[in-house]
Amino acid sequence: MNSAVLEPVHWARRRWVYAVATVFLLQAGLVFLFGHRTQRRPEPPIFRAAIHLVTDHAIPLDSLPGMDDPTLLALPSLRGFSGPAWLTFPLLEYQPAEWVEPPHWLLLDTTALSSTFSRFIRTNAISPPLIADKPFPPLPGYEPNFPNEPLPSQSQLRLEGDLASRRLLAPLELQSWPHSEILSNTTVQAAVDAAGFTFSTVLLAGSGMKEADLFALKLASGTRFRPLPRGQRAPDGLSPMTWGRFVFQWHTLPLPMTNLSSAQP
Repeated sequence: MNSAVLEPVHWARRRWVYAVATVFLLQAGLVFLFGHRTQRRPEPPIFRAAIHLVTDHAIPLDSLPGMDDPTLLALPSLRGFSGPAWLTFPLLEYQPAEWVEPPHWLLLDTTALSSTFSRFIRTNAISPPLIADKPFPPLPGYEPNFPNEPLPSQSQLRLEGDLASRRLLAPLELQSWPHSEILSNTTVQAAVDAAGFTFSTVLLAGSGMKEADLFALKLASGTRFRPLPRGQRAPDGLSPMTWGRFVFQWHTLPLPMTNLSSAQP
């Protein structure tokens, strides 16, 4: 008996295509059949707070308390829902425990009772009065006699301040004034420029005679000083004003007898 040789069976190309397509369709059907499952909807949460919408037809909104405040729901307010919720709280009452310290009496040192007075006596010794050490009293009728300065025989001019360093071009001619009393000095403040001209004359103190004061103002306004050297001037030719005072010391003449008799009542 001869055994037959088994040969492998070869599939045609069309057969392979049909087999692959059949397996693909079978798998896709199984996926769509068993893969689509209905999910269970979650239970809705229980909302315990109830919300009721109020319309103007049932209750007028403008008549409700606090509805005129635009910040009723935006900001915490005592008139809103935040007032009774967390803005209103009871006041804390603090009652401290009553405690009284027992009295502590100070101890008295009997040995030091007179120490303060004894120390005062030792440090405050009173010296006896020294009558002989006092100077002799001045002699009765004795008065120191100092010679008075001689009165000027004519009126004089004195420059004070920065003007004392400036020289006059020509001396000023001053006159004496007849008056019933001795005239005081006339003080005039003035400013002098670099060229020596006088500006801004102001009367600071009068002499008691109007004519003398006016004469001093006129004389000070026309006073000419020597110009400053070029080395003391500014590069632009302008230098600051030199300020000072004209002090006129007037010589007072006695009035004639006829004027004195007419002046008396």
